[in-house]
Amino acid sequence: MWDWYDKHDSEYIILSREAVIDMRTLDTERLILKDWELSDLDDYYAIMSNPAVAVSEGSMPSQTKDACLPILQYFMQAKNNYALVLKETGHVIGSVGLNEDADGNQDARNVGFMLEETYWNRGLMTEALRAIIANAAEITSILSCGHTVENAKTKHIIEKLGFKYVKTFHDIKKYNDAMGHDLLYYTLRLR
Repeated sequence: MWDWYDKHDSEYIILSREAVIDMRTLDTERLILKDWELSDLDDYYAIMSNPAVAVSEGSMPSQTKDACLPILQYFMQAKNNYALVLKETGHVIGSVGLNEDADGNQDARNVGFMLEETYWNRGLMTEALRAIIANAAEITSILSCGHTVENAKTKHIIEKLGFKYVKTFHDIKKYNDAMGHDLLYYTLRLR
């Protein structure tokens, strides 16, 4: 269930069943959470070309902007991933998505997120996720989240926001991973 894309002939094919969600723009003190646009490609590439971000997110670092384009187009089509815009600069610095639950729970949506490394440890992702949590009850009763055992930053954020550990998925391969990882699975009941 963690494999959302399969690269085939330079096209990304959506593997999981995902409904298009009507995600409205959200505003926080320092961020705007909005739909992705083609003009966000440079910022998305800057984020995904950084190994510290890409690997912790479950991907290989992007080598070119062209390599990022299919996923950006998927975000634009599916409308289930927010671009996080830093109000101070107007640049996209990360993403938060609400996707199919990794455990197959039809009542849950998996929240996945990433943030440009420059902005780590500033409370920005916590701020974005609080906005998601405050609004997600409109579309789901449970949020889930998963992270690799090694990803202490994500663990810290989600536990701080009230997510509770449920179980571990073993030997999971995401995107074009050569080896599997153990992923810790958490949930947060919204209603």
